[in-house]
Amino acid sequence: MKQYKIPVLLSIALVVFALSSCEKPQEVADPISPDGYPVVTFTTDFSGTSVTEGDTIIYSISIDKMLDRQLRFAPIILDGTGDDHDIIYNEAAIAPYTTETELMIVFAADDYPEVAETMQIEIGLERLAEKYLVNPSTTNPVLDLTVNNYNDPSVLTIAFEWDGEDNDIDIVAGYVYNDTLWGWGYAASSDNPEILTSIWPDDPDGTYLVGLDPYHVEGSGFNYVVSIGYPDQSVGFFSGYFDLNSTGTYTYDYVYDYEWPVYRFLEVVNRGGTFTVTHALE
Repeated sequence: MKQYKIPVLLSIALVVFALSSCEKPQEVADPISPDGYPVVTFTTDFSGTSVTEGDTIIYSISIDKMLDRQLRFAPIILDGTGDDHDIIYNEAAIAPYTTETELMIVFAADDYPEVAETMQIEIGLERLAEKYLVNPSTTNPVLDLTVNNYNDPSVLTIAFEWDGEDNDIDIVAGYVYNDTLWGWGYAASSDNPEILTSIWPDDPDGTYLVGLDPYHVEGSGFNYVVSIGYPDQSVGFFSGYFDLNSTGTYTYDYVYDYEWPVYRFLEVVNRGGTFTVTHALE
C-alpha cells in the first residue's frame, strides 16, 4: 500500500483549486456612467428680452461635484445682428476641486450711434473636450435679446465712417460767429470712424458747422456714412460719396482758430439744447 505524505496532498489540492478558480467568470468594475458627471446650474437676476448698451448681466455658475480639471464658460453668440465686438466678458472658470464661478457680460457702450441690434447668446462651455466632462442633462441658458443703442445725453455724438482701409479722414466742428467759423472740437486720429463729441446741448444757441479734411485718400474719393446720436437717445444717418474731382462744388470753410480749411458736411442748429442736423455735402 502506497503512503502519501501530507505536504504532497496539500500541494495537489492547491493546484486543483487554482485550476477550478480560473474557470469562473471574472467580475469587471462598471465603467463610469454619464449620470455620474457633474450637473451645471446657471442662475441670474436678469429677466426680460431687452438691454441697453452699458448694461451688465451676471450669471452664477456651479456644479454639484468637483472635478480634477477646470471648466471654462463664456457667452456664445448664436445669431442676430450684433457680434463679439458688442459684448465684453470675463473668463469664467471653475477651477479644479472647486464648484462655482461667476460670468459677467457687459454690453459695450461704444459711443457709436446705431439702430437697436439683436443678439441670441448661449451661456456654456466653449471647448469641446470640456463639454464631455459635464452631465448631458445640463441645459445651457439662451438669451434672445434686443440691444438698444445708448447716446451720451450730455453731447451730440457725430461718427464719420468711410471705406478704404488706407484712407485717413479728420473732422472738425466749430461755431459760426460774425460769419467766421471758430473751431474747437476735433477728431483727428487714425481711427475709423472718427467720433466727435464737442457740441453740447448747453452750448449757445446758433449754428455749428462740421467739416472734413481728406488728410489722406487713396484714389479719387470714398464712400462715407455719418451717424448722429442725439441726447434724447434718437439716432440719424446720412451717407454719400466724397469726390476729390468735384471739390470745387463743395462748400469750403476756413477754421479761424486753427488755420485749417475743411469741407462742410454737416450744419447743426442748436435751439435750447434741441438739435437740427442737415447734411451739407450733397
